[in-house]
Amino acid sequence: MDSGGLVLHQISQEERNRMSIRRQLFTCKRDGLLIRGAQYFPADFEEEKSYPAVIISHGFTGIYTDVDDFCRDFAQMGYVAFCFSFCGGSRFDADDSVKSEGKTTDMTIGTEVADLLAVKEYVQSLPITDNNNLVLLGFSQGGFVSGLAAAKCGNEIGKLIMVFPALCIPDHARRGCLGGASYDVQRVPEIIDCGNITLGKKFHDTVVGMDPYLELSAYKGPVLILQGMDDKIVDYSYAIRAQANYEKGQCHLQLIQQMGHGYDKQQQKSMVEAIRQFLAGV
Repeated sequence: MDSGGLVLHQISQEERNRMSIRRQLFTCKRDGLLIRGAQYFPADFEEEKSYPAVIISHGFTGIYTDVDDFCRDFAQMGYVAFCFSFCGGSRFDADDSVKSEGKTTDMTIGTEVADLLAVKEYVQSLPITDNNNLVLLGFSQGGFVSGLAAAKCGNEIGKLIMVFPALCIPDHARRGCLGGASYDVQRVPEIIDCGNITLGKKFHDTVVGMDPYLELSAYKGPVLILQGMDDKIVDYSYAIRAQANYEKGQCHLQLIQQMGHGYDKQQQKSMVEAIRQFLAGV
């Protein structure tokens, strides 16, 4: 009984530590559009020091609060963590206070890369961040975008982490099923209705001819891909092919059984431990 109570106390204390992480909002701009986000500080944060930094990108239709847990996990590891909402990238019913500016019909993979690069410049401008230790992490479409942004930034990005990255997006455009929609690829509509978000034809046009593996492989730093084997949106074969297209030994792929396009608390804990080992170079 005593040991059981101790475990409960430890779990409770761990959760209290995570929730005590200091968080503050930030804004920056891309092409005149306001980007809204939040930054999280280590518990022992001191203004005069510089810290490794991570920028975390949410998935399709998401908002920055979706990745709050992971930001807190990184802050516990000693990172300053940043998350943000993509311009025009959030679902219709999301609270306007956490959305960034921009129309969903103007959003493309390219505009999301530009958003992430704008946030990166903001992060690099802060005296508290160590620009030699900057990590990009993204989920689903945000993982794809993080990989593309890393490819553009070269050695500015120390490490790249992609969680079930949506490398299927160009294939989905070629099949006429972007975002769960269904349309004729020979007559792509000006507005693509995906239910909780509408895309513009330009989203389709900018990815339909893309080779995602070729684009991602321009990044030469360490890469970690975490991919569920039960993912019904992004088949795990995309992650296997992505690993093969990086240089030998550059990309570590962890396939997770019984995980789909999302995760439960236990899977999150396992992913955080895998990320911790990757960042430590284990």
